[in-house]
Amino acid sequence: MIRPRVACFAVALAVATIWLPASAMRAQAPASADGPEAAPSLETGGEAAIGGSSAGGGAEEPSAHAPRQLSDLTLLNFFTEGWNQPWAKRPRYTPDMALLKVTTNFLEREFRLDYVLTNVANNANLDTTDLANALIAYGLNRRLMIEVISNYQWNNPPVAPTVSGASGGFLARFQLVDTETQSYSFQTRVTPANKGIGGTQTSMTYALAGWQDMHALIPALGRFGLYGSFQYENLIGPHKAGAMENDVSYDLSIAETWTQPTTPVFGNFTTFLEAFGQTPLDGASSGKTTVSLTPGIRFWFVPENSFTVGVDLPVTTVRSFHSVVRATYILNF
Repeated sequence: MIRPRVACFAVALAVATIWLPASAMRAQAPASADGPEAAPSLETGGEAAIGGSSAGGGAEEPSAHAPRQLSDLTLLNFFTEGWNQPWAKRPRYTPDMALLKVTTNFLEREFRLDYVLTNVANNANLDTTDLANALIAYGLNRRLMIEVISNYQWNNPPVAPTVSGASGGFLARFQLVDTETQSYSFQTRVTPANKGIGGTQTSMTYALAGWQDMHALIPALGRFGLYGSFQYENLIGPHKAGAMENDVSYDLSIAETWTQPTTPVFGNFTTFLEAFGQTPLDGASSGKTTVSLTPGIRFWFVPENSFTVGVDLPVTTVRSFHSVVRATYILNF
């Protein structure tokens, strides 16, 4: 059963996302940066979904480094442009940011903390799970970023004692395209099995992520971003009969930024909605796609420091959870 406090939180967040007083916030003059200070600088997170994440899990993050005029990075100049240039985040009118589940499409320098509370469904042996995740991402240049991840998970049965264990991972992300209105990246991630909670399979994922500034195509939309990602996962190692070994997941997200970077406490206040799907390619559940929607908000409460919160709500009939509450803190450096 969904916990009352989680259900209330989900409803309140969805209402806030839809009925945000946009007209009042839009009255402020537009700015070209996306953080609480003018010089812009992740998700995971989003990284792909944590515990599922952002990896991966980033926004057009604010940065203390004053940006120079950046050259365009494309597939045509992939081997000749960006590798010998210092890391930099392109300033844009519409922020490109890390959300909660869609794979991040740009390179970052950040420290990130995630908390995920899952209210499990259709499992007599498990009531809830708690996941704490921490990562450091570091862009080496304009083409390559590396990331180190650590996490700890608690599985809470209805009656029996809690079972817990630690895991982590390593991620490499490559910038494929970086222009004024578009950004695309490719990443690969390795996540060892969490043996403390009974895991036996190592996860290898490969993901393509992208972002489009919709204001450049339809100015009336304001500071509106369109996000998308596609990921293939291969699970390696011993497993029970009928266990999944391969799956694909995909995400389509939209985000609107309402305030300016200099707005106190709520700099670059952004509402977003993510549609996430996952399809097992083998195992007992092969071909059974699950879909969820995640409404959420993100804002910078002081320069270089942002907070993101959202709730996954299942859409498909067969579901493994009632709700998933996600909260993320990001420090850019």
